[in-house]
Amino acid sequence: MADHLQEEEQLEAISQWWQENRTSVIAAVVLTLGGTIGWSQYGDYTSERAVAAANAYDSLLQEIESGESAERLALISASLRQTHDGETFAAFASLQVAAAAVGAGDLVLARAELESVMASVELDSTLGQLVQLRLARVMAASGDDTSAIAILEQGSDSFPASYAQALGDIHLAAGREADALLAYQSAQTESMALGGQLGLVDLKVRGLSLRDAEDSSEVSQ
Repeated sequence: MADHLQEEEQLEAISQWWQENRTSVIAAVVLTLGGTIGWSQYGDYTSERAVAAANAYDSLLQEIESGESAERLALISASLRQTHDGETFAAFASLQVAAAAVGAGDLVLARAELESVMASVELDSTLGQLVQLRLARVMAASGDDTSAIAILEQGSDSFPASYAQALGDIHLAAGREADALLAYQSAQTESMALGGQLGLVDLKVRGLSLRDAEDSSEVSQ
């Protein structure tokens, strides 16, 4: 996914893709397993697990669409993790619940869901880096700037501009305008390198640059 997409758009893209491709994905999993290892007992068991995980994730999305509470969604996610720990569907479920929890103002739940994914994915993978980005934002919103900055300063191969922009947002909120400007300029450079649209980050760079110029002019006077 392109770096300039916001995390919410990425989650929406996952949900939309799943709704459009659910049947074909499950069929492909089952056929691949059957063709590779035959319809042995293990093959049947693995296929059933794949279908069960897909169905559980599908049910979670339906609960989200119906406006179910974040607490109820967390129970579904926990059940999915318990029966399908380490599988991609379980990670996607936790991401969806974390997003719902943030929307409900429950940052404790959001952090717990994201940390559960962190424990089960490769941190340098695209998914792992997305989870860390969202976790850093939740940490910052909770007042844990130190942990958030520690994550973001590691950088990201998959989302370099988003990491830099999130870092700038944290510095700006804390009043560290010089650090924020450097981070936004980095995000600007990364966005241009990726061919993305600058949009909001460009406005942030311009705003802070003008403010810095004004401050310098006042000092010189």
